[in-house]
Formats: sequence, C-alpha cells, structure tokens
Amino acid sequence: MNIIVFGATGASGRLVVEFAVAAGHTVTAFVRDARRLTVIESGVRVVEGDAMDQASVASALRGQDAVICALGTMPEAKEDKARRQPAVPVCSVGTRNILTAMESCGCRRLVVESSACVGDSYSTGILGAGFIVRLALRQVMEDKELQEAATMASGCNWTIVRPVKLTNAPAKGILKSGVDLSWNIASSATRADVAHYMVRILDDDGTFRKAITLKN
Repeated sequence: MNIIVFGATGASGRLVVEFAVAAGHTVTAFVRDARRLTVIESGVRVVEGDAMDQASVASALRGQDAVICALGTMPEAKEDKARRQPAVPVCSVGTRNILTAMESCGCRRLVVESSACVGDSYSTGILGAGFIVRLALRQVMEDKELQEAATMASGCNWTIVRPVKLTNAPAKGILKSGVDLSWNIASSATRADVAHYMVRILDDDGTFRKAITLKN
C-alpha cells in the first residue's frame, strides 16, 4: 500500500514511518524540514512541505492509497520545545487540507491521531480527567475538536485514534482500545504501541468511521 505520513518528524510520526516500512508499505514522509529526519528508513520518499498549504499537500497526496495524520502543535521532546506552535491550528487546518486533497485524488483511507478528552471521550474520562486535560491544554484540545469534526464530516474511510497521555517508553505489546474505553489522568500509552496500532488498522474495515480511545 502507498502510505503518506503527515507529521513524520514528530515523536509519533517517526515511529509510524518505521512501522509502516516494516509492514512492507511504500512510505512517503511529509515534513516541514527534511533536516530533522536524522534517520531515514530505507526506501522512504521524503517530501518537504507545509500542511497549512493546500497546494503542497495536494501535490504530495497524488498516487497515495492511505494517509496517516500525526500532526501536532506541542512536541514534548526537550530538543523540540522551541518548535511548539500552541496558537497555530495545525491539526484542524492541516487535516482539512488533507481531506480536500484526498477527495480530489480519490484517496479513501485516513487514520488520524487525536487525543483522549476530545469528542465523546471527554465523558469517558473518570475522576475529572477530561476537565483537567482541557484546563491544561485548552488551545490544543480546541484545535483537535475542529480536526475531528472535519474528519467525521468527510466521506472517506476515516479512523480517529485517541491515545491517553503518550510516553516514550518501550512498547508494551498490549494496548486496550474501544470507542467508550474509560481512562483517568494517570492513564498512559506508549507512542510505539499507538504508532504500531495506527499502521496495523490501515486495512481493518472494522475500524472505519470510528473514534477509538487507546491506553496500555
């Protein structure tokens, strides 16, 4: 399958690229700055562009069978903190650009990384978890709400994944998933497990048009 990964230099995106290559897919990494790809998987096509720019997104999407969107505004790695864009609606605007391009070129499959606390997963957070996350990350969550709304309104075969607090710990190999999965402020999921899940469900029609919460 020809797959394009948006946000491929982020902590999650890099793992998605790695797992997609390992699964035998032909991978395109869409990045703002190719110099940030310090390790490029063999055979990965790198396209430099801006997800906020419709033309560059449309050009990169030609010939793709599926899209994995790992866009984000708040990188957590120490060396990436200077790249934070808390007031820039990268997730919502970027995803709308992706959806427009997908419709134009006939690409049907989309997997979007969102977050627990967005949409109806807000109400499955127990002990006030949803309120706490919204209080700490209001702008980020508002952007993701718009991202999810645009995705759900589209006609493509989308899946939204909503991981709880992401960690950089090694994969545990066990990931709980569900559209109404409960979570709390202490819940976590490794990026590796979530990235592997996003690649694994690409051809799983049982996940189409569902928003799925993930936790270890």
